Amino acid sequence: MSPPAKKKKATKQPSGNHTAENQSVNCYRELIARLQRGDIKPGDYLREQAVAEEFGVSRTPVREALRKLETEGLAVAESRLGMRVRTLDYIEVVELYEVREIHERAVARLAASKATEVELLELSSIQTQIEKSKNNATQMAALNQRFHLALLQMAKNRFLTRAVESMLRTLLILGPSTLEDPKRASTAIKEHRGLIQAIQKHDGDKAESIMSEHLQSAQRYRIRMYQQEL
Repeated sequence: MSPPAKKKKATKQPSGNHTAENQSVNCYRELIARLQRGDIKPGDYLREQAVAEEFGVSRTPVREALRKLETEGLAVAESRLGMRVRTLDYIEVVELYEVREIHERAVARLAASKATEVELLELSSIQTQIEKSKNNATQMAALNQRFHLALLQMAKNRFLTRAVESMLRTLLILGPSTLEDPKRASTAIKEHRGLIQAIQKHDGDKAESIMSEHLQSAQRYRIRMYQQEL
């Protein structure tokens, strides 16, 4: 008598909820990517059905992704019109840059004391790419964000990371990058170089000072851009 055949274990299939959750995350990431590229701009409407059709998914994951944008302060729900990307008023712009300077000064100081040689090489590599993309404002803005995120990783502080990442997401709804101005782009490149040198020397005071100057300069250009749009 032959032994009874072993039962094959059933392969566990992903639940419908799990699939919807993945789709929601993917929708959210794509919306954020489009904000970063400027494909979606402040004031644009994000209608559930239209987004679902474009992304090739049902309305449920899109709805969840839009709610996440709303929770993060990047979009507002408008009755019968759908979700709209937020626009910041003058006071909000000033307050955002004030908070940004406070946080990123701390990032620069911590990076100067904790950065490794490998991290510094990566930061320098990003800076080289930034300088090569000087005539492409969109590419330069994306690389600039990578530069600041690399600094954040060098700071190695989880609480600061959460605060800065949230703030950087809010910067997405400010509209065009200040780096579209050639003078600002040239100045930013020089400021980055000085910042890298200060971190290489582990000079926290100098790194913090340069970051402060860097962000105050960005704020002045941002306010100028805001006033020109009025």
